[in-house]
Amino acid sequence: CELGFACVGGVKTSCNGFGQYSDETGLPACKIAPAGTKPTSDHLGVESCAAGTYSVGGADECSTCGAGEMSEEGAAGCST
Repeated sequence: CELGFACVGGVKTSCNGFGQYSDETGLPACKIAPAGTKPTSDHLGVESCAAGTYSVGGADECSTCGAGEMSEEGAAGCST
């Protein structure tokens, strides 16, 4: 099973679902983006959320911090 897919019992599934990625060959299941990251546009890996944004994990995009809040790169949340 190639990059970008998971294979179980001969069935190949694309890892382009919400928050999913596949950065290894032969995976039995797609990986889920951890907190502070989002899948790359090709879903072959993850990238850190930029400063001023955050992700609690399993999301396709990083969320923007609210007014008066901030975060560093790769944050799982924002603070005041």
